[in-house]
Amino acid sequence: MRGLAVAMMLAVSAISIPAVAADAPETFSKRLSAPRLAPLDKSKATPEQQAMLARRADYNIYKTLAHHVDLYNRWSPLGQFLLSGSSLPPREREIVMLRMGWLCQSEYEWSQHARIAKGSPGLTDAEIRRIAQGPDAGWAPFERALIQLVDELRYDTMISDATWRALLTKYSPQQVMEALFTAAQYQLVSMALNSLGVQLDPELDDRLPKDLPPPRLASYPQSPRLSAPRLKPLVLTEMTPEQREIVQPQIKDGKLPHLYATLIHHPGLYGPRLKFGSYVQRDSSLPPATRELLILRTAWLIRSDYEWGHHVATAKAAGFSDDDIRRIAKGPQATGWNDEQAAVLQAADELRREAFIRDDTWKLLSKYYDAKQRVEIIYTVGGYTMTGLAINSFGVQLEPGVERPATVATP
Repeated sequence: MRGLAVAMMLAVSAISIPAVAADAPETFSKRLSAPRLAPLDKSKATPEQQAMLARRADYNIYKTLAHHVDLYNRWSPLGQFLLSGSSLPPREREIVMLRMGWLCQSEYEWSQHARIAKGSPGLTDAEIRRIAQGPDAGWAPFERALIQLVDELRYDTMISDATWRALLTKYSPQQVMEALFTAAQYQLVSMALNSLGVQLDPELDDRLPKDLPPPRLASYPQSPRLSAPRLKPLVLTEMTPEQREIVQPQIKDGKLPHLYATLIHHPGLYGPRLKFGSYVQRDSSLPPATRELLILRTAWLIRSDYEWGHHVATAKAAGFSDDDIRRIAKGPQATGWNDEQAAVLQAADELRREAFIRDDTWKLLSKYYDAKQRVEIIYTVGGYTMTGLAINSFGVQLEPGVERPATVATP
């Protein structure tokens, strides 16, 4: 199976075609002025929904996600850890979150976190505006590196060597992991807020600055991928008893895949990430073929060779041929997709490009998927983008016996 995966990636690597649709906009699409998925009416909530909402503030984001309690419950531990349980100083955490909200043009995320940032983290209105202006807006070196981290993850889908070194002047490797997952988490949140049309709560006053040049759209990343790990995968004999116990379910035939052996550097993050990752990998209500279309297209768009290589066999098991898998790299415009498959691929492209599913694509998806499944489409792309950013930035390499795939041809 691994040999087949490598052969397929080598074949795909020869393809040199645009990674985005010919009709893709050059600027952000207009954000929604009404919700696509209305906040839940609490008077109609099920006991499970009531229990979920009882633990949360009365915000539209929670009342919207209450439509899919199962997904929320699998994702929420990761969200809660990154929001308030990590070791990052609150000020620095909010800088990361706000910068990603700006780059994704997510008004709700920006407004909520501007409110939070002006509380105990202590950011001023002027500093929050400078977050939108970017890393060259007069920041001290370390905070500049944090903003640079977000920009690199959004556009290059990995942290550069220079930024990695700058972050390690203050942060431990575990804190760099937390910063990366915070940025990736709030890219996912932006995708959901934008695509579901979550509207601002009445008490939210801050808005995205309209007098600054908008950020650019994301495109196919150009930076070279790492040929050696930045975070060495741990072998079982190097782990603490706690770490060995945590990774035990992921050991197969006495071997632990490099992804898990790398992420276990941070035991506190490992469990919440796995709880969410396993949901979008196999436990959601999406048909397996739809999941694999989304995962492989996302891996291609962010140039995650590891992610691609590990899902070729899964895609074959879901019914895709070698030719189908090669066509995933070509995208939704490739000859041979049916309308449903093309819409799924188009959604992945749009979420990558502007953290938003456009109206025409959303309408097409609505023909084939119910409301919960459309939420799962967003979270599958966002979740696998998150994993891919970690793979690329930590330098997770394919396991022994599997050759590194040839560099993907630049479109």
